[in-house]
Amino acid sequence: MKSFLPAVLFLFFVCLATGAFAQGQKGEVKGKLWDATHKEALSYATIAVYTAQDTTLVTFRVSDDKGNFKVPGLALNQKLRIVITMTGFKVYRKEFTLSPENREMDLGQVEMTQSDNLLGEVVILSEAPPIVVRKDTLEFNANSFKTLPTALLEDLLKKLPGVSVDGSGNIAVNGKAVNKILVDGKEFFGNDPKVASRNLPADMIEKVQVVNDPDALRKDPDLPVNEIPQVINLKLKKGIKQGAFGKVYAGTGSDRRYEGGGILNVFRDTTQISLLGYSNNLNRPAFGFEDISRIGGFNRSGMNTIMVRSDGGFAVNGISFGGTEDGIQRSSGAGGNFNTLLKGDVKLNLQYFFGGIDSDLNQLVNSAQHLETDTINSRRTRNQDSESRNHRLGGRLDWKIDSLTNLSFSPSVVLARSASNQGLFTNTFRGGYELLNTSDNQQLLENTTTTFSGNLSFDRSSRRKKGRQFNFYGTYNFNDGDQDQYYRVESYFTGTNPYTETLDQLRDNVVANTGVNTSFSYTEPFSKALSGVVRVNSEFFKDRNLVNTFNLSSEGQGYSVLLPELSDEVERSGWRNYVTTSVKWKIKDLTLQPGVRFTLLNIDNAFQKLQPIKQEYFYAFPSLTVNWKEFNLSYNVNVREPSAADLQPVTDQSNPLFIQYGNPELAPTISNSLNLHFRKFDTKRSINYWAYLSGSISRDAVTRARTLDETTGLQTTRPVNTDGNWQMNANTDISKDWKFDGKKQFSLTASMWMNYTKTLIILNDIRSYGQNISVNPSLSARMNFNDKFEFNESLTLGRRRSVYEDEAFQDISFFTRTSRTGVVVRVPKRIVWEATFDYTNNSNVAPGIRKDVSRLNAGVTFLFMKNDRAQLKLSVYDLLDQNISAYRSIRENFVEDFQTQVLTRYVLLTFTYNIRNFGGKVGGTNTFFRF
Repeated sequence: MKSFLPAVLFLFFVCLATGAFAQGQKGEVKGKLWDATHKEALSYATIAVYTAQDTTLVTFRVSDDKGNFKVPGLALNQKLRIVITMTGFKVYRKEFTLSPENREMDLGQVEMTQSDNLLGEVVILSEAPPIVVRKDTLEFNANSFKTLPTALLEDLLKKLPGVSVDGSGNIAVNGKAVNKILVDGKEFFGNDPKVASRNLPADMIEKVQVVNDPDALRKDPDLPVNEIPQVINLKLKKGIKQGAFGKVYAGTGSDRRYEGGGILNVFRDTTQISLLGYSNNLNRPAFGFEDISRIGGFNRSGMNTIMVRSDGGFAVNGISFGGTEDGIQRSSGAGGNFNTLLKGDVKLNLQYFFGGIDSDLNQLVNSAQHLETDTINSRRTRNQDSESRNHRLGGRLDWKIDSLTNLSFSPSVVLARSASNQGLFTNTFRGGYELLNTSDNQQLLENTTTTFSGNLSFDRSSRRKKGRQFNFYGTYNFNDGDQDQYYRVESYFTGTNPYTETLDQLRDNVVANTGVNTSFSYTEPFSKALSGVVRVNSEFFKDRNLVNTFNLSSEGQGYSVLLPELSDEVERSGWRNYVTTSVKWKIKDLTLQPGVRFTLLNIDNAFQKLQPIKQEYFYAFPSLTVNWKEFNLSYNVNVREPSAADLQPVTDQSNPLFIQYGNPELAPTISNSLNLHFRKFDTKRSINYWAYLSGSISRDAVTRARTLDETTGLQTTRPVNTDGNWQMNANTDISKDWKFDGKKQFSLTASMWMNYTKTLIILNDIRSYGQNISVNPSLSARMNFNDKFEFNESLTLGRRRSVYEDEAFQDISFFTRTSRTGVVVRVPKRIVWEATFDYTNNSNVAPGIRKDVSRLNAGVTFLFMKNDRAQLKLSVYDLLDQNISAYRSIRENFVEDFQTQVLTRYVLLTFTYNIRNFGGKVGGTNTFFRF
């Protein structure tokens, strides 16, 4: 296995070198375009080369800002035709043939004359230019770029020069992000690009037009050029008025594995309806995040919270769509989304979603805690059955009052219920052999939560004065939760005086949170280069945390004996008010915006047993934003009060081996943050550069102070304020695309991610700063040969080191190597072979766990029915039967190894039908399911 990765990378670079060598065996044509009337260079004209016999497009280029052009990679001994087009000029045509003796043809200065009658010009459709530049619009002719019959818009975009689509479907044109795709000038299922790019068939599209986003420029005329978002407008061969798209699928496999679901979108004019449903026991979401957020409609109604796991599971607005729990999972869900355009340019969205998960978890955790003279080891076995059921009802109202005024409102309600039955057995040792304690902890948790939330925004631009703008943004959140935690714990402590402790209690925790945040901002331009900005933020918060602990009654009345020493209530309310004043000064490519933020924080804390605590704070902190060409720098200071749970003075002893205390005297945390961002796209070389650096220093950060009894293994924790906590992140990325003849594509990306944290560790009488450094370089490559063969390779190396100031804690360092190899072969026709190989190596794992883990997934798909709409796929998960879930975590002075039961090898047969019906305009019929 260790020799597999070098062999794969060697194969890739051999292929890349072969392609480069082949390019060297071909010829080129070059020249300079000249405006014969105005006697100046003609930039951004289209130079296309066709075969003279059948007018097939070979390749094309665009002249640079000095009118120069060069078209390489042309075949020898073949009759070709060069066609040069530019809006407002007559078409230039010339036939030529290159030979091994004369591989280069220099046209010299090509005189371009203006067209006398643009409307009367005859256009030869077979030679329509693949790209046209019109002032601020870049236009691609879709017919010039060949795609598969089953291709979608995303596949077409990948073939366009200067256009890139990453693995998540994010689109960029010349390095600038695309934030909206229109169809014939109108929004298509909201303003998210991926709804169109991953659902519209490529053969419906006649032209792809790219322009700067006018709304973004209206809101911020000083937006740096490299940060102006792009808008794509699609011109269709035949207009879309009604249709449907989506997919349905069902599969069954070995070991009783199954999956099934469907997602359907129906639209007519400006009304759109989305429906989805799913169920599976494969430990993965039923749909991709893009499907849910875009097709499912969450982007249209808003996403307040998002949770994404590293293995692909995710939840949106409190609704899980599968793969969000540990262990073996069964996930089910359903929902719908309604979107329409009302009179007066009002967009209305309504949605309902349900998500449920049943999970079986079996986990083993080994923990080593290094001390000054010894090591405390613990071994925990956890078995848990859990279930969760969540419902969400939401909506969104967008009203474009006029061309300068917008209003948006999005309310939602989430009803959540969860329950779990858990058994936790723990043994704690000193030095690996001397038993300190054992604990058998059986728990039943029942939790219900109701959440009301929403957003309200309003913005108005001045008609009289460019740059004058007023914005209002408000959020509200009301949350009520109640958790009942039943626990029966039997603990045995050794030592000089051994004893046994038994607990049989109910801990009822009622949590209520209210938050209302309003933000007003006003921008006034004093001149073309100078403007002032005033922003006022006002936040009201109210938190309630009630804990009542009960013993089991000896008279058979359940848990009815209140324990006052383990019961209390915290009520906290207050106002957080900001006033920020700044001046924006623009000097050519440089924009400076220094400012001052004034913060007033008033908090009232009330307790059942303690005297109330009133906290009042006033701060004045500077802020700064700098934009210069491709660089962006920002500095700000944030103030955050501690959570109500950390203030709660009640002891949590539901785990007697790890007792948690609160601290009602915690002060707010002050964080100084600095961010530096760089992005540049080299249009000549198609290279994208990206770099990011962020860092923060916190004062009065909340740190967990711990105590550890070395004779019993009993630990306690209490939150305290500490200084000197640092955090820094850095990321850099360089990527390049090569596109040859519209058939061969290569891309290469190199990146580096780094992280540094410095945190204070407080254990017994030791106070020591721990520093964690992580460095992760990675390299990824992709190639595509005429959609017949695709190859993807990514390799990431990792180095992590943890060092401590005090010799009582042991320094730790380890290396990791991970890679993913993917291959797709579409030969013969209608047969797709695919495989992915994941490899992980960790230099430092727990004894008995493999350092090297390999996972091979493979499948073969048979395409049938009209336009390959139906698919029958046979897949094998974990073909090598080596899948394990084992990882090592380092925090403070802990080293913890987790091993969790996971799915191993299984076989799955899945049938999928892709629904693509657009008013009968493509395919020649108007039936819903077309065969």
